[in-house]
Amino acid sequence: MSFRLDTPSRRVGLAIGISLLVHALALWGPEIRVPQFKPSAPPLVAKLEALPAAPAKPRPKRRARPEAAKPVPEQPHPADESPPQDIPQAASAPVEAETLAAEEDKATDRPPLPRHAQLTFDINRGTSHFRVGETIHTLEIIEGRYVLRAVTKTVGLVRLFKSYELNQYSNGSYGKNGLLPELFLDESKDSLATRQNAVEFDREARIARFSNGREVALPAETQDILSVMYQFPPLAHTEVATVSVSNGRKIERYDFEITVDEEIETALGKLLTVRLHKMHAPNEEGLDIWLAREYRLFPVKIRYTEKNGEVAAEAVITDIRVSEEQGERSNAVN
Repeated sequence: MSFRLDTPSRRVGLAIGISLLVHALALWGPEIRVPQFKPSAPPLVAKLEALPAAPAKPRPKRRARPEAAKPVPEQPHPADESPPQDIPQAASAPVEAETLAAEEDKATDRPPLPRHAQLTFDINRGTSHFRVGETIHTLEIIEGRYVLRAVTKTVGLVRLFKSYELNQYSNGSYGKNGLLPELFLDESKDSLATRQNAVEFDREARIARFSNGREVALPAETQDILSVMYQFPPLAHTEVATVSVSNGRKIERYDFEITVDEEIETALGKLLTVRLHKMHAPNEEGLDIWLAREYRLFPVKIRYTEKNGEVAAEAVITDIRVSEEQGERSNAVN
């Protein structure tokens, strides 16, 4: 006996028969139990726990207005005790700059610079908080001479794609009128090349000699692009300050518009600053420098603007370390 499924009606009939057989076995056939297996690992349990509270970020204490002093009876001073000596501090305590006087009619001087100082800045792209680099300034003043260095490097992932380093060096005298540079060096390195520029300030001959062989007349009290951040004329009763500045390739006249008491946000907290805005034509590069009134008029923010008006980068202070020992000034009249 043979089964032939050569016609559609026979194939349909066979399918119906098999379906009826399966249903009959399921209803009236013997019960079949599937063995149970225990999992080898315990089940995962989602559990929500409260996160620990973030520690409060310390902010620098503002100098409070002193109250009227109450008379205190004089105490005897032991003969074997001596006053405490100055020691370097991990972070400089706020020191109110004397350059901007509380009394408008009072003539003021530039605050003295410490013997040692180190300032660290984050370099952010544009006005964002995207960190692309870091700059460290170091200042040393010994026996009326100063050395000021700045090292800028790309950091993090940016350095993997574009390695860049800028070294700047300023050296000269430190006298009653502050810093007076005699030599400025500028060296930049990237993956393609190394570029160097230098200028020597001959104060006696009143000539600036550049490393490319050029010589130009040297205006009095000319600063370089690094020393100018730590060397500004007294700012009282002034709306515009004019300074001659060299970047190692040329000497330019900078007219800075001064804005007093501008508050900015930094890693050190909110700082009360004096803003110096370089006045420039629409097709010229711009520069803004913020000097902290509570930190010896140190630079705490620097903004670089492209010729098209876009902000290229900002350097914002993250750390200040100084020695409270005052830098010794030279006796030279400058």
